[in-house]
Amino acid sequence: MRDLYAEPVSSYEEMMNLCRLETRERVAETIRLCLPFADTPEGKILMEEQLYSILIQMLTYMQVSGRKLRKDRQREGIDAAMANGVHFGRKQKFVAENYIDVYKRLESGEISKTAARAEIGASTNTFMRMYRELKQDGLI
Repeated sequence: MRDLYAEPVSSYEEMMNLCRLETRERVAETIRLCLPFADTPEGKILMEEQLYSILIQMLTYMQVSGRKLRKDRQREGIDAAMANGVHFGRKQKFVAENYIDVYKRLESGEISKTAARAEIGASTNTFMRMYRELKQDGLI
């Protein structure tokens, strides 16, 4: 049986099943200790079901709101980092200062793609990706 507090569950139904299994004995013992007048068969069944329902709703709400809060805080952090100019992903292996000039010379026909790639010092895939991006952005 999974531990109720070990990891978040994926759905409301799973949470309800887990809570039922985990708390049935605890609720029954609490009723016997705290509410001796509810120890009649009809009162006991009704009280147990009400307590189960309240407990399950409360735990489910806490988990769902906690997950939403984590996602919201994560999104805020990502947005703040991007606003400050933080780059996510792999860093470029090279930094060529004159790569736009090289691409412009390539466009004009002064040099070939092979010569341009060798001048920039990038791999073929990186060279072509940057070429497409610069062309889409209208820089060349």
